[in-house]
Amino acid sequence: MTAIRQIDKSDGTLLRDVHLRMYADSPDAFSESLAEARALTAEQWDGRAERFAERPNAVAFVATMDDTAVGFVAGYVGCFRDGAMDWTAEDVATMAKAWVDPRHRRRGIGQALAGAVKSWAATRNVRTLEVQVTEGNGPGIAFYQKLGFTDTGRREPLRSNPSLQIRFLDFSL
Repeated sequence: MTAIRQIDKSDGTLLRDVHLRMYADSPDAFSESLAEARALTAEQWDGRAERFAERPNAVAFVATMDDTAVGFVAGYVGCFRDGAMDWTAEDVATMAKAWVDPRHRRRGIGQALAGAVKSWAATRNVRTLEVQVTEGNGPGIAFYQKLGFTDTGRREPLRSNPSLQIRFLDFSL
C-alpha cells in the first residue's frame, strides 16, 4: 500500500535519495541537475528538509511503499519566473519536482501527490496553482491536463539544459 506524507525535518537522507533517483531517471525534467544534487552535503539536505517542514510558504510530500520512496512533489507559494522563484507572487503557488518511480506509474500515486499540493495550496489563499513541464514530455503534459491544468502559452528555457523549453500550465483554485 502506498502512503503519502509530508516531509519532516529529519528527512534529509530521504530527500537526497529520492532526488538522486528523480534526476537520474528524468534528467531533462528538473531545473537542478544530478551533478548539482550529488554535490550537496548531508547538512545541506538536512537544511532542505528542515525548510520544507518549517516554512509556511513551502511544502514537500513523499509517496512511500514498504518504506521506500516511490514519488515526490514540492509546493511553494510564489511563481517561477526567469529561472528563479518570485516569492512576492503571493496569489500563486507552484507545484514542482513532481516525480513517480517508473515502476510505480499509472497507479494513482501522481494524482495523490498532486492532490496533496492542491489541498495545501488552497489553505494558503492562492488563486492559481502553476506547474512546469518540459516541452516534448507528452505523458507529463497529458497528466497535468487530466488534472485540469491548462497551457498558459508561456515558455522559458530549462535552467539545467537551456536547449530545452519548459511549458507553463496552471489551474484555478
